[in-house]
Amino acid sequence: MRIRYLHYFLVVAEELSFSRAASRVHIEPSPLSRAIKELESELGVRLFLRTKGRLHLTWAGEVFREEACRMLSFMEGAQARVHAAEKGYRGRLRIGLTDSLAQPSLIKLLARCREEEPLTEVKIIEMTVSEMVKALEHDQIDAGFTMHTELSKGLVKEVVWTDRPVIAIPRNHPLLSLEKIPLQEVARHALILCHPVLCSGGYNVISRWFCERTLPLPSNAEYVSGHEPMMMLVAAGYGIGVGLASQIMLYSQPDVIVRPVTDDVPSTATFMTMLDKPRSEELSRFLARAQQVGEVAPPLMNAP
Repeated sequence: MRIRYLHYFLVVAEELSFSRAASRVHIEPSPLSRAIKELESELGVRLFLRTKGRLHLTWAGEVFREEACRMLSFMEGAQARVHAAEKGYRGRLRIGLTDSLAQPSLIKLLARCREEEPLTEVKIIEMTVSEMVKALEHDQIDAGFTMHTELSKGLVKEVVWTDRPVIAIPRNHPLLSLEKIPLQEVARHALILCHPVLCSGGYNVISRWFCERTLPLPSNAEYVSGHEPMMMLVAAGYGIGVGLASQIMLYSQPDVIVRPVTDDVPSTATFMTMLDKPRSEELSRFLARAQQVGEVAPPLMNAP
């Protein structure tokens, strides 16, 4: 089975159009159609159906799409390992990063890994929580960092570090009269929050805080993909932002004041999520380092 035919199939399955797919893979529609027919002949099944001029995946095609992704991922992983071996690496870790996390703790962890275990390659891959779960199940990553508290069957999670939630407030805002901000006050203002899909872990945590206090999330909230655009919108006066202290401090703005929330709001944990199976020695050492970094991380000072 030709590797490029698998790639062709996945593009056609995504576009559901031979002309659009052909444009993406830089060949004419006719040879692309012949390649798909050859693939169907080799498999002995029909992968696509045409009805009323539209292209649809058959059920066999749906199943094969998942298998094709798995096979291509395996081949890409094999190539990556060979290239890493050529560069002198003896081990490899593929780590998913969700919720746009870019914490100082993560920077310290990666620096420590390079210092203490330089022959193990650590590859960081940004993704959503749902993509992380699928990647773990398909052996595309070894572990993933997330704030999401829920857990799919077959996965385990370990707390690696915690962080305090804070409120980012534009200058001259009435909330600046308070030293610590209660969520009841936060709910009265226009909010800028983590996106429910792109940063579902952060959104899940914030939603739970409001739900536990029977406070509704404002229907007019602005949603962003991470702390950097959040701080930009806060500085522009679009609303107040709810985020993590370590993250917000990375993107400090002169026109934004950061205040802690009241002590009744719990700290937020970052988890390392893995398959519920025996771990490699490299992954066990990586987890141990992550937890050590979390223990020694200095507390963040509150902004004035």
